[in-house]
Amino acid sequence: MIWAKRKRKWRMLVAGMLAACCLCSSAAAAQSLPIVMYHDLTQDENATNKMTVTVERFRLDMEFLKEFGYTALLPADLIAIKQGTQQMPQKPIMITFDDGYRSNYDWAYPVLQQTGMKAAIAVVAYNIKPQAEASETRHSMTWEEVKEMADSGVVEIGLHTYNLHNPKYSGNAAPDGINGVMRLRGETESAYRQRVGTDLKMGIERIRQYSGQEVRYFCYPFGAYDYWMQPLLEENGFLVSTLTKPATASISSSLYNLPRYTITMENSIPVLLRQREKATPSQAAVTVNGEQHTLIAYNIGGNNYVRVRDVATLLKDTASGFDVQWNEPMRRVELASFTPYTPIGSENEPLPAGQRTVQSITEPTAADGSLHMIAAFNIDGCTYYKLRSLGELCAFAVDWDEASHTVLITA
Repeated sequence: MIWAKRKRKWRMLVAGMLAACCLCSSAAAAQSLPIVMYHDLTQDENATNKMTVTVERFRLDMEFLKEFGYTALLPADLIAIKQGTQQMPQKPIMITFDDGYRSNYDWAYPVLQQTGMKAAIAVVAYNIKPQAEASETRHSMTWEEVKEMADSGVVEIGLHTYNLHNPKYSGNAAPDGINGVMRLRGETESAYRQRVGTDLKMGIERIRQYSGQEVRYFCYPFGAYDYWMQPLLEENGFLVSTLTKPATASISSSLYNLPRYTITMENSIPVLLRQREKATPSQAAVTVNGEQHTLIAYNIGGNNYVRVRDVATLLKDTASGFDVQWNEPMRRVELASFTPYTPIGSENEPLPAGQRTVQSITEPTAADGSLHMIAAFNIDGCTYYKLRSLGELCAFAVDWDEASHTVLITA
């Protein structure tokens, strides 16, 4: 009897320990945050490099985040989450820009507004000039543009130093390897505090003066960390700092020295954050202009995804029929609105039984010559989309009837 009671107590203790471990694991996951890093944008595909991506690439990246339900956080949000006054969203992302290039205002800012995303821009404050003093050929934003973005709530301005981004080497890496806020050879700590501390104060004051915003975010130039810098950040009110180490950040212990992923033309957000989901065979009840049909589907994340060629077949005799082609060299689906579709014979084939793990596509869909990064999965050589997404691309109306759980298509 005593042994039985001890066994029950031991089982309860082990169960409690396992539950605690699960809770800790869940809490840790809830504090995970991918942070992505951009610098400059260009409209010239031939001018891209590890620091510069095209405007279109940035737009597609932001569309991917919107389509898959990511919430963009600013440094101020991280501070609020850390202080317990704000909840971490289910799918968080932090978008950052370094340096303060003119393209951040001209091209990135409108895309952020269109997609509902937000970004932190860490500026080299010395390079930012008032409009009246700015050159026509300037590469940096003006203070008026900085203020407009800060006032919008879409952008938070951080500091990338006032003028310690290797101005001696035109902002490039130093040949001796001493970059950004790293201490100079033979420099004492008091001399370092005077030199770097003065730079910080100048940067903070300049941002406050022209934007009216408090400065809480610091971005290390070149990701070059020096532990003499940390006390200076704390003394000057910085609560968030980032490096350039590629890893997913965790804000459970600290908001300082957070790692970031560099986004390039090859290492895009759809590649970096490729969705891995469970897919369950399903069916979607639909009506087309009032006529009842059923589409084969996979239920992924609570949404039905249908094969694009099945939908093209369904609508081929309507006013909103569209054609589907596969561009093998570009590895993407190409759609043409109001174009006859010729079935290839594999449409409406039954799905294999059982749940499976699938991944989102990493290439955009072309619709009438324009690229779009919408939520889609390639499964067994077929591309699956949400009906509403296809409707937005191919000009047919999609609605939902809650009472009958039916998708209503007007084509």
